[in-house]
Amino acid sequence: MTNFLPKSIRTLIEEFSRLPGVGPKSAQRLAMHLLRSPRDKIESLGQAVTGLKDDIVFCETCWNIAEKNPCYVCDNPSRDKSLICVVEEILDAVAIEKMGEFSGVYHVLHGRLSPVDGIGPDQLKIVELVKRIENGSKDDGEFSEGKSYKINEVILATNPSLEGEATALYIQKALIGFDVKVTRIARGLPVGGDVEYADEITLMRAMKGRGDF
Repeated sequence: MTNFLPKSIRTLIEEFSRLPGVGPKSAQRLAMHLLRSPRDKIESLGQAVTGLKDDIVFCETCWNIAEKNPCYVCDNPSRDKSLICVVEEILDAVAIEKMGEFSGVYHVLHGRLSPVDGIGPDQLKIVELVKRIENGSKDDGEFSEGKSYKINEVILATNPSLEGEATALYIQKALIGFDVKVTRIARGLPVGGDVEYADEITLMRAMKGRGDF
């Protein structure tokens, strides 16, 4: 970064550039936008960024982010706690929740198995999931907030990538022996997609996952 710009601006641009998906040009535009913004707008942004560490905790049940432990979903008596949807990342749970059709609870792994990147089972929340299923597969069910419930089904909603499939397979094997049904989200043709341009694996999964019309 050229010394033509003040050090404070250069530092801000460098910090923005470290964010995922933000290139040097975008970082410069963001810095210039903040420079032209009123002080109260900048202070509000600074308080919001600081609040990420001060006001956010991890739910020790599902490992989603929340303002309190347990999180809103796990603490909601109207959610079906016998149904757990396992996702790789927090934003995956956000996407499913936006659908408005899922009434169960979640378990966030915080990643997926990737030996190349040095990510194994110990780096993910798999042990916590197994313990959660173990507690919830007993006759009296998992104990929470003075109530017990039995976990009946675990939906593996990891991404349909090689790493996502490997993660789902690992979890499926880890849950063998528990009195719980393990399912995998269906995969196939997207809405608006053409059969002609679909790859063989996608077509195969679409055929295997076909249902009544």
